[in-house]
Amino acid sequence: MAPVHNLCSQIQNSFRWKLRRVAVPHSATNRAICQILYEEGFVSTLASGDETGPFQRGVEVPITPDNIARRKIWLDLKYRDGQAVLQKMRAVSKPSRRIFASVEELQAIAAARRAGPLLKGQEVGQVTILDTPYGIIELKEALTKEVGGEVLCIAA
Repeated sequence: MAPVHNLCSQIQNSFRWKLRRVAVPHSATNRAICQILYEEGFVSTLASGDETGPFQRGVEVPITPDNIARRKIWLDLKYRDGQAVLQKMRAVSKPSRRIFASVEELQAIAAARRAGPLLKGQEVGQVTILDTPYGIIELKEALTKEVGGEVLCIAA
């Protein structure tokens, strides 16, 4: 699994420095998390590329052993009235302590109630990203599928 805490800190620091575009390492986990951030409106565009920049729209460069280490995911960050749309993004599970939540605990989180000592209730405008048997999905989708999983990160 890709280090989610690196992705969270890199995106959050980019928003703090008011950068327009950021490149994060390419992995399936990072791609899925970035896709959720895009769908939830925290970033404006999402594109594959390498360290020089995103690839041209419609051009797909195959992944080979020669270019796999240079692959990046490029995010165009979104701001509203000079303020970052994403105010904070933090990893919940870490390699040293993985946090899992059952369906009942996820329902409590969605209802803005505490679920155990490590999981706070969800706030308005917050997105909770989970790793489930269905892949990496957002809290609402996990509740509709009635599945629990590992709580990866929270974005607000």
